[in-house]
This record gives sequence, structure tokens and C-alpha cells, in this order.
Amino acid sequence: MFKGIKLSCLALILGACVGRDLEITAKFDPREAAFVKQGGSAHLSGQAFMRQNGGGVVTCAGEEVNLFPATRYATERFAKIYGDVSGGRINVFQGVTQKGVPPEYLQYRRIAMCDAEGDFEFNGVAAGTYYVQSRVLWTVPNSYFPEGGSVAKRVTVRPGQKLRVLLN
Repeated sequence: MFKGIKLSCLALILGACVGRDLEITAKFDPREAAFVKQGGSAHLSGQAFMRQNGGGVVTCAGEEVNLFPATRYATERFAKIYGDVSGGRINVFQGVTQKGVPPEYLQYRRIAMCDAEGDFEFNGVAAGTYYVQSRVLWTVPNSYFPEGGSVAKRVTVRPGQKLRVLLN
């Protein structure tokens, strides 16, 4: 009996994990984001991590890091997701769906991977303002639910700059 109740609760909670829908009023304009595909002389590196309640640190190891140009569309989207135009962090249950996201929005980003230590890098970055975003997820013993969430930060990159950012 308790097993059935646990599974019902799990299904209910995982259903909520699908994410919330966002209504973005700004329209995505590829011309605003075109600089991301031009390349440049800057180097952007960093690390993404979260601290667990017990004090342990978990990195974004094996997760994608996204570099989105800070267009009007992206700025509104990140502000609604993270509650602040400069980014922030959300927990795993505060995620959003991809419903209504223009397909071209995802085409105007760069993607890197976090290594085992949670480090990432983008070479040949064009000057401009971006959102750097990644997930940091983990599970704990005897739990069905993932923990962690997503972290993002708005950064401005100048020509030739070597910029290191911490997402936490």
C-alpha cells in the first residue's frame, strides 16, 4: 500500500518537474544575436557548481554550458526564469519548458561541456553581452528526486579579453 502511495506521489512530483511555461513578449531577432556566430578574439572560461546543504560542492561535470547573446528576447527570458536580469540560480523544480521558444533562438548560441571539475571554456568569442548558463544536478542515496538546479550569469566580453566566470 505504501509503495503505491510513494509511486503516486513520485508521479505527481515528476509531473511538476516538466517545468513551467513562460510568456515572453519580446520577439527573437536573429540580427541582434548574429555576433555570436562571427567569432572573435576573446576567451571565456569558468566553472559552474552548487553547494549542498551538508557543505559538499557539486559541479556541472558532463553538462552543457550555453552561451546565449543577451538579446531583448534572451534578457526577458532569463529575467523571468531567474528573477533577475543578471541571472541567478533556480532549483531543479523551478525549471521551464521549451514551449514557445523560437527554434532560431537555440541556433544562435554556443555550447561547451563541463569537464570533471566543472570547468568550461569558449574560445574565439565575439565581443558582446551574453548569458552563460548550465545545470548542476545530483542525486542522494534513497531518494527518487534529483537535486541541484540551474545557474546563469550575464557577462560582457571585450575584444581580446580573457574572462573567467563562476556560476554558483
